[in-house]
Amino acid sequence: MKKIFWLILIIGLIGSFMTNPNEKDFKEFIIDKYVQEMKGNNPNIAIITEILAKPAALLTTLSLKSEDYKLCSTYTITNINGKQEQYLGFFKQFVKLK
Repeated sequence: MKKIFWLILIIGLIGSFMTNPNEKDFKEFIIDKYVQEMKGNNPNIAIITEILAKPAALLTTLSLKSEDYKLCSTYTITNINGKQEQYLGFFKQFVKLK
């Protein structure tokens, strides 16, 4: 039983290390997030949303601060409202912390 636990733990750590997202992944995530927020419930304005959301997301990523912990990473940005947002990235996924 202990061997199975250690095997699963080692596989999980290796998987976490291999799938730790980088800054490029985070920038793509932010662009997608801004596009979804700007679309809201109106999918008819998709082209306008794409045109406006990408520059807004890129401006947000200019203030990007990242810390790589090898198994996960944290990303801090200042959004277009001037508020700081912090995200945790692991297994190619992002979770908003604050």
